[in-house]
Amino acid sequence: MQGILKKLITLLIHFGIAFCLLKITYSINYSIYIYRYPWAIALFCYLIITLVFYRVIPKRHVKGVNKTFSKDYEIALDYFEESYRFFSKYSFFDEYGFIFLLNMSDYTYRESALLNQAYIKYTKGNDDEARKLYEHVLRMNSKNRIAKKGIKIIETKKA
Repeated sequence: MQGILKKLITLLIHFGIAFCLLKITYSINYSIYIYRYPWAIALFCYLIITLVFYRVIPKRHVKGVNKTFSKDYEIALDYFEESYRFFSKYSFFDEYGFIFLLNMSDYTYRESALLNQAYIKYTKGNDDEARKLYEHVLRMNSKNRIAKKGIKIIETKKA
């Protein structure tokens, strides 16, 4: 239930930001008659805001994901460690990511950073380190399905 509430709040914030930007651009348009398409200005501003929320604040995390896709695992590990440290230091961004970062995921960036590190460790054959990271994620969030599945995969591999 809590996840649905967070997603609903995030959607309402998205609509609120878009609505406010529309109101502002239309009111400016009617007062000084500069813009021909005020909705386009509002859309552009909305895209800039979401770009900052999605890309600039969690930039280390985004870079880590990109490096993982390109199989630069050592560099990706460094980015995920930096991401984990950043969101540990500024935990309010992570705890309230559905507000500050418009994050609709059920998992925090700290959890995601650890999960990605565990995936890389597992891919490189370091099963014990991957298991420790998965267990750390489960201590943070005992309902994390990805961490449970990761441990299960490691256990079946050893059997």
